[in-house]
Amino acid sequence: MTDAVAVIKTEHRNLMRVVNTFDAVLRGVESGRAPDFALLDAIVDYLRTFTDQHHHPKEDRFLFASLREHSADAHAILDELEAEHDQCYAATAGLATALDAYKAGAPGGREGFAEAAKAYRHLQLRHLQKEEGVVIPMAREALTVEDWERINAAFADNKDPLFSPEAQEDARSLYSRIVNLAPAPWGLADA
Repeated sequence: MTDAVAVIKTEHRNLMRVVNTFDAVLRGVESGRAPDFALLDAIVDYLRTFTDQHHHPKEDRFLFASLREHSADAHAILDELEAEHDQCYAATAGLATALDAYKAGAPGGREGFAEAAKAYRHLQLRHLQKEEGVVIPMAREALTVEDWERINAAFADNKDPLFSPEAQEDARSLYSRIVNLAPAPWGLADA
């Protein structure tokens, strides 16, 4: 049986690997390297495809909803995290817009993109810490075996139209593309 907490933590680790690669690429640009727009496009695509369309909705729909039913103490943090999910969607859209401006050579495009990327990284890091440090322990304490069976099944259900095998395969393909384009030590490409 799928362990939903393990899935969430794995997804968090993968997300932070991508975001940290993003950060490393931008530091390289600041030190004089030419921007790798193919890599930056792949990262933004991954964030839009994986994080916005799969990861956050899955948390809201299954883990957060179950925890809301069992713990009044969790409502405030869940409200905060769901609002942050909305902020993440807006931040990802902002990244895409800023990247387009950067690629087009707009005045201040590089700086605007770097600032959007820095803000996105900060938002995600803070957000993931709350989920793993506060919500998951609350869920482990409050949810029943039956709740976990339902949540675990939902995270493993590849037939769910929101999380179809095709959609998940697209996310894996984007992640592989990022790893292959990113220079070592974050990826497999030559420095």
